[in-house]
Amino acid sequence: MKQALADLEARLRQAQASILAGLRPGLSQGEATKLMTNARFKPDPGLIALYTWHNGAEGGGAQAELMDIARFLSLQEAIETRTFELGLAAQVESLPDMPAAEIFDPTWFPILSDASGRIYVVDQFGAGRVLIVDRQKIGIQEELSPTLIAFIDSLARKGLDFKPSPISADVTVLVRDLESKNDKERLSAIQELTRKRPAAAFEPLVAMLESDEASARRDAALILGLLHDLRAIPILIRCIARWSVRDAEGLKDATSAFAGLRDLSQEGALAHLEQALADGDVELRLDAIKALVFSRDARALPSLQAVAMHDPDAKVRAAAEQGLRTIGEPR
Repeated sequence: MKQALADLEARLRQAQASILAGLRPGLSQGEATKLMTNARFKPDPGLIALYTWHNGAEGGGAQAELMDIARFLSLQEAIETRTFELGLAAQVESLPDMPAAEIFDPTWFPILSDASGRIYVVDQFGAGRVLIVDRQKIGIQEELSPTLIAFIDSLARKGLDFKPSPISADVTVLVRDLESKNDKERLSAIQELTRKRPAAAFEPLVAMLESDEASARRDAALILGLLHDLRAIPILIRCIARWSVRDAEGLKDATSAFAGLRDLSQEGALAHLEQALADGDVELRLDAIKALVFSRDARALPSLQAVAMHDPDAKVRAAAEQGLRTIGEPR
């Protein structure tokens, strides 16, 4: 394990990885062991070695991500996350069908987490598999690696763009399963598309935005954002504009589309909408205004003010003026 971590360190420095700015110093073996013992579990030596290497990373974004979008937790954060998840599992268990241990196994130890709420755990307190656990998809875990050392070794030897196993089916089949009536089949497709984000899923996901199934539309919008394909920007803006003025169900759809737009890049949704206001065609500018109104983000007011005063199209100016009034109103 120590050699695998040394190889990973060398790889990080060779690649001048952003996480180098966020990595915390490692704990002593005694400090790491004491924290874990106080949390009432006996760790595998490999888990202790991980935190004597570095005690997680601080901050957010790339400087805290040990792999794509997954933040490296400090030992204290990991222990607190485990305690929270065990407590939550106990609260929501439904015996005999869904015991707490099936929701969050007591021997899982979190090492990474991402912005979508997924936790990357090592089974058997470091001695078992590395899994991705998503609390929205109970009972369906994705295996990243058979052991912690193999996971670290893969990061070190295959590069920072470590990827899990190839997708299990053609992307068109996976996207089609977003409409499946079989919950396990649908959730499995969501998990695989969310984790592996195949570029070829772009066109099928765009088509799925027109699904009659609300859950499929929303999942498609969310996953589309995770592909980081900038072609989705005008598509998601138009979805927000169209869906947000429809009905209560449309508001939920628009929320998913807005989240997808937010996740497209580090710039975030507001930057994409302001750029659309600056260089989009008339229809896209109108849609961007509707999306900004939907967001009620006061930071958009200067951009809307500029459009209201200077846009060459009268319809756009009028929409911006109305948007300024709406954002300024209480919800």
